[in-house]
Amino acid sequence: MATRRQFIAKTGLLAAVGLLPAARARPLRQPPGLQLWTVKEELARDFHGTLRALGRMGYRRVEAAGWHGRTASQFRAGLRNAGLDCVAAHHNLADLIKDTDGRLAFTRDVGAKYVVASSPAPSRALDPNKPWSHAVAEAMTLADWRSNAEAMERIGRRARAMGLRFGYHNHSAEFLNYDGRLPMDEIVRLTDPANVVLELDIGWVAGAGYDPVETIARYAPRIHLLHIKDLVTKERVPGRIVSDETTTPIGQGNVEWPAVFRALRQAPVHSWFVEIEAPFAKPPLQSLTESLAYLRRISVA
Repeated sequence: MATRRQFIAKTGLLAAVGLLPAARARPLRQPPGLQLWTVKEELARDFHGTLRALGRMGYRRVEAAGWHGRTASQFRAGLRNAGLDCVAAHHNLADLIKDTDGRLAFTRDVGAKYVVASSPAPSRALDPNKPWSHAVAEAMTLADWRSNAEAMERIGRRARAMGLRFGYHNHSAEFLNYDGRLPMDEIVRLTDPANVVLELDIGWVAGAGYDPVETIARYAPRIHLLHIKDLVTKERVPGRIVSDETTTPIGQGNVEWPAVFRALRQAPVHSWFVEIEAPFAKPPLQSLTESLAYLRRISVA
């Protein structure tokens, strides 16, 4: 991934990306979605009121990140009453390894179609004195990434047997160099696309220093889900995590979103979710409102 042309040419998609029009984003035609991690504190204070506020904004799909003390039927009913549909849910990989059937069954009973591993499972503890993204990157080894991929394959087969699809969500560590290998490449190499798909987090791709458009081209056939995240910083050094991970409303950061959405026409995208997370440039609900307004302006939502 030394240069843009070398990166895209390696994927065999240079011509396709080069022919995409430059003027508009070209909508993916999925209903607007958000990752509920964005409003976890608001949900803890007022679960039903927060969900209704999201529905009034115009969001229609959600991805869960915890159940806020509710049963599957209670969680599903709360969403339905707010005009929302849960299509995916996050669980960390360690929890999925420990309780595969229980986590999958709960997600299925909520009504979701995808269960997603939200983070890897290191073989050693994270350094509590470092930011999470840096700590997890240092805790993982190439052997860990490979064993994680093998676990994903097992969980993905079980998910299919239970009527679900399994996906993996990246942070920045998946795009760092481990003994000459990119973890994301290893995950793709060691798993069957029928069992393991990708939820590409655009913000964390940029947060690892890479061009999201080129990364989409590289992994397009696997990308079923998206996290639409924007970062304030303009820092971008391939293979180095940015020093400032402040997130901002979509369209107000460093990602060129029209180009991203044009490139995504090459991928079998099922759903996309806006995600804003700490540290916040603006309050979460304000960020979600401004993000959806921007996505509508570029004809995505």
